[in-house]
Amino acid sequence: MKQKNYDDYWFHYVLSENPIKIKEAIKETNIISEDSKIHIDVYGDEIVTDKNIIFIHGTSVYSKFYAEFCYNLYKQGYRVIAPDLIGHGLSDGRRGHFTMENFTNIIYDLTSHIIANYGENVVVMGSSLGGIATLYCVANDSRLKGAICHNAAIFNEEAYKRIINLKGILKLLIRIIPIIAKLFPKLKLSVFIYLDFYELGKTDEILESIDFLLEDELFTNKYTLTAIKTQMRAPMKRPIEEIDIPMMIINGDNDNLFSVDYMKELYDRLNVKNKELAIIKDASHLIFQENIKESLDNIVPWLEKIL
Repeated sequence: MKQKNYDDYWFHYVLSENPIKIKEAIKETNIISEDSKIHIDVYGDEIVTDKNIIFIHGTSVYSKFYAEFCYNLYKQGYRVIAPDLIGHGLSDGRRGHFTMENFTNIIYDLTSHIIANYGENVVVMGSSLGGIATLYCVANDSRLKGAICHNAAIFNEEAYKRIINLKGILKLLIRIIPIIAKLFPKLKLSVFIYLDFYELGKTDEILESIDFLLEDELFTNKYTLTAIKTQMRAPMKRPIEEIDIPMMIINGDNDNLFSVDYMKELYDRLNVKNKELAIIKDASHLIFQENIKESLDNIVPWLEKIL
């Protein structure tokens, strides 16, 4: 867990709001899950509401990369609980070492904590890898009242072929990673072999913030073979067709990782009544940084309907 000299570096990711106001809205705490201390940011700990939203961050980053979005959701009257997943941010664990089972267990334990302290209305949402984790969480936990997936995928259906441009050394390694992972589960590979963070956004402001992100001491720039393998093979506890929890899938129409066609395929397989597919026009992968208003214009009415 890297904390030395961190201070308020995350202010670099706040593009429009006053970061000090955001900081004042956050209560930082921890829970114990997977035998590790999991860092939690709670937006609106003291507000009177039974509407609780768990927000799960994406690959390599941590919850405060999405602080401005979480703050704006909190201002709509929701309590937002944003964990740093194991091996990320200020949480314990070997950096970049995890499985999808770790993630779903942590969100299960966090949901138990929320129900005990704030009430039973808990919706889970996430972005990118966090959006996929959200899908896995609703397949795992029937207590959740709803889910919002910014991006989704089913890993054991070879989703990596749909969301990663296989090239260079990765094209050579991809088929043997599950085998090597059995021998060297904690061997690390750079996330840059399959992700170019500068291709995820489109505005000058967000691209400048990516410069800061890549120098952030809490940025996790390597994942273990175990973490990569789980993103190739991990099954869900229930098939997507058997999920009975209301779900929204939201995506940018210019997302360079998750295509609209793939999101429509997953959406069509959902059998729940209260499902919705929202596509943000002229939007990149980073809709929760570049398209906060447009995203909330879709998300908040749906949340009000299901809660």
